[in-house]
Amino acid sequence: MTNADSSSAATMSNTPKIRPHLGIGIPRTHIYVISLAERQDRREQMELLRTTQNLTWTVVDAVPGNATLVNRIFDWVTLYHTESSSKVLGTSSFRWPEEINALSVSTHEPWKQSGSDTWSETSPSSKPKFPGKFGSSTYANLACATEDDSILALANDTPKWMVLSPAKVACWHSHVSAIRLFVERQDAHDRHRGDDVAVILEDDIDDISIRLSQIWTFLPAGWDIVFLGHCWSDESYYPALTEFADTYLHPSYYPKCTHAYALSLSGARRLLQHLRYPPFAYSRALDQAYAWLIRSGRLRSYSIVPSLIVQKKSAASRAHVRRSQSQTADEVSVVVPRHPRHRVNPRRNRVE
Repeated sequence: MTNADSSSAATMSNTPKIRPHLGIGIPRTHIYVISLAERQDRREQMELLRTTQNLTWTVVDAVPGNATLVNRIFDWVTLYHTESSSKVLGTSSFRWPEEINALSVSTHEPWKQSGSDTWSETSPSSKPKFPGKFGSSTYANLACATEDDSILALANDTPKWMVLSPAKVACWHSHVSAIRLFVERQDAHDRHRGDDVAVILEDDIDDISIRLSQIWTFLPAGWDIVFLGHCWSDESYYPALTEFADTYLHPSYYPKCTHAYALSLSGARRLLQHLRYPPFAYSRALDQAYAWLIRSGRLRSYSIVPSLIVQKKSAASRAHVRRSQSQTADEVSVVVPRHPRHRVNPRRNRVE
């Protein structure tokens, strides 16, 4: 062996390898568990679940709602809500960047910071003015956006789930961190492969029943996201693509809850491109953002019915029935009927 060969072999042996996580039946899968560091009780329960299911995963520290970076992000969101000349209350006026899809499928360009990626690091140069005196929070009082960028004025009778809160911002940032970890890891170690899958889990699940090898083969090419668990939506609304052992794969309708979902590599990149676009970033609860991106054809999404992974805190996790607003808990959003201007082909999950 020549010196060059020896050097090359040493370099290869020292290069970290991505090892697929075991136990869920999908090759080249990487599991990320989002968990607050102070919730050791949940981490212990998740560790028990991991060992009994013979899984391996990466724990991602969730951001608490009182973190300093949440303050910074809130300042940026307030600035966009109140001072951007491109926004008019009650209307949707912005356009998504045309390059989002091209950047999502690119396997040659490493992931770079852009848009709201830096909001957690620095505050805006001009301090935003807080609108009104509604509520007693030290944060700006903001209503959650709907559709692309439609923002209504906050009122005393605005339901709690439509008020932007530190918890919503912290949840958004925590999921973005986990997804970005997957994308950046692929960029660093295995950029040429596009068949890796990320599974994102929250630490409040009480069951994992995911042996997906049979049903996974029926996923259409080009899928972005698969909801392994969901709530507060009728995910059997569209006809099933396939059925295996009383488990059905449906085009997604309007899935809520983010406790368990899978992302393709291109889907992860596409989702991040949308979540960090400044007029959209941190504008509502994360599950509302996902649901709207799916409903408007920005993401190609599928849901497994019934849920294979359920939450401890919500009995509705096991159900796949539509709920009315009066049945919805404060921080859980309701199903929004299909917008009349959108015609969604359930087989393609795209706006036509």
